[in-house]
Amino acid sequence: MDLKKYEEIFSRESEKYLDELDDALIEIEKDLLNQPLWGDIHGKIHSIKGMARALSMEKISGLCHSMEEWCKLFQEDPHKSCEESVQLLLDGTQILRTLVSEKGNIRLPDHLKQYDALTNRFSRGPGEPDEVKTDEVKPDEMKSVLARTIYAPKKIGHVCVEYALIEELLGYSQEIIQLEKRLPPMTREDVSSGVKVWFDHYMSVLKELYFRLTKLRLIPIDDFASLFRKTLRDLSKNYEREINFEVAGGDLQVDIALMDRLREPFIHILRNAIAHGIEPPEEREASGKAREGKIVLEAERIGDSLVLKITDDGRGINRSAITEYLKQKRSMSEEEISRMSEEAFCNTILNLDFSSAGHTDEMAGRGVGMNVVAQAIEYLNGSMSIRSQVSKGTQLIIKLPLSLSLVYAVTFRLGRYTLSIPTTHVEAIKGVATTAKEEMDTPDCMRRLLSIEGDRGRASHLIELKHPGSLEVPSQALQFAVDAIVGNRPLMVMPVGELLAKTDFFAGVGIMENGGISVLLDTKKMLPRLTQVEKKTEVN
Repeated sequence: MDLKKYEEIFSRESEKYLDELDDALIEIEKDLLNQPLWGDIHGKIHSIKGMARALSMEKISGLCHSMEEWCKLFQEDPHKSCEESVQLLLDGTQILRTLVSEKGNIRLPDHLKQYDALTNRFSRGPGEPDEVKTDEVKPDEMKSVLARTIYAPKKIGHVCVEYALIEELLGYSQEIIQLEKRLPPMTREDVSSGVKVWFDHYMSVLKELYFRLTKLRLIPIDDFASLFRKTLRDLSKNYEREINFEVAGGDLQVDIALMDRLREPFIHILRNAIAHGIEPPEEREASGKAREGKIVLEAERIGDSLVLKITDDGRGINRSAITEYLKQKRSMSEEEISRMSEEAFCNTILNLDFSSAGHTDEMAGRGVGMNVVAQAIEYLNGSMSIRSQVSKGTQLIIKLPLSLSLVYAVTFRLGRYTLSIPTTHVEAIKGVATTAKEEMDTPDCMRRLLSIEGDRGRASHLIELKHPGSLEVPSQALQFAVDAIVGNRPLMVMPVGELLAKTDFFAGVGIMENGGISVLLDTKKMLPRLTQVEKKTEVN
């Protein structure tokens, strides 16, 4: 019996059931008397328990059994259920995710305490007082531990593909294989025209195959938005807000790689909207608004760009905080501030040292501002702007390329290697002949970091990188010498192999128009190391 194979099937199926379980629990929280839905929740837990028992994963099957018995009570009599009942099941689902990822093992003492406390609580039934032993986690402590981290959607690892598309791809692949056999025998006189016809057909099939393959990378915006249902629910509970999340343009198909890179920025956007934008229900009612705040994600395709608009109907940006910041940190007068455009004024919150909150907490901010989101968007070759009206709400407008598979990059040679950096990350390129002597004395940190052999004196250009607002980087570390500039080239980016991925310096392998290969550098991850190399050079 290939146990590893069955463990992989179990992990995949359990993740699917746990996602469905989260959705069902969020729904039942709004309709506690929905008896059929309680039955559906019971069935999903039972399915996970059955698979876990087959693989002798006792911790998983034990917790599932406790949750299953808990659900039976509400399936028989929904009136016994309450918000705490649902919260405990959500806590159980969160621990099940950890157990599934660890193949049924509990590696951390905190997780074991949470596990024991939950199974103990489930065994007592709803409405019974807590009887906590000294070596157990207290209910309040358990609640704080489980709530410490808001649920973050996992990496998008699977896509649903129509069988018809797979058949098309197989057909094109078979045609390419057969093309070699179709090349007719030719005389010297016929070779030119014959090869051209064969090559044209070959390229035509390859283009069609590539076009179909790109479709495999697409997911609808609705699928991306659904990843955050649990996150929104957790944030709403923690901040005591009532939130209605809507999606417009949900059927728009977008690159899965792009959406996967947007997960963390989007979580931060939601945190800020709920923590600093949407008011508490009582405050909204007092100002004539509906108790329930609204957050809308709108997606549309404009030309070759994906435009996302995230709008909330909250209190708007704290304008007095921006004005105070501009006066204190930027030494601007009232007159200068009044002459600023509305867009420039609102975009002030994207500055590194701006914060409108008097304190940070565990859910919002963490001492990190919206500039981190802006940098993440810029790193994806996109841009972000902000609009806001007092008491009306705030809108973030994000513009991104439709796909990450094709990027423009400054391509250069260093030693015997051809390397590239995304064009949007480059501030300037300076020729050696026109560069000041003191600038040319800059240590060759890129060559040193990558351990590339070569003569420093052969350098033809200096590449200067854009300064990242979130890092303290000396100007010397932002520029480095290269042997030759190839040009600003479109690259079809492929993922790096396992060996290169371990170095953390490489974003992908780019295929140039002429078929050549260039390694795409991840400057965001390299800059801290470039700084270290620069400091070591200064010491030496």
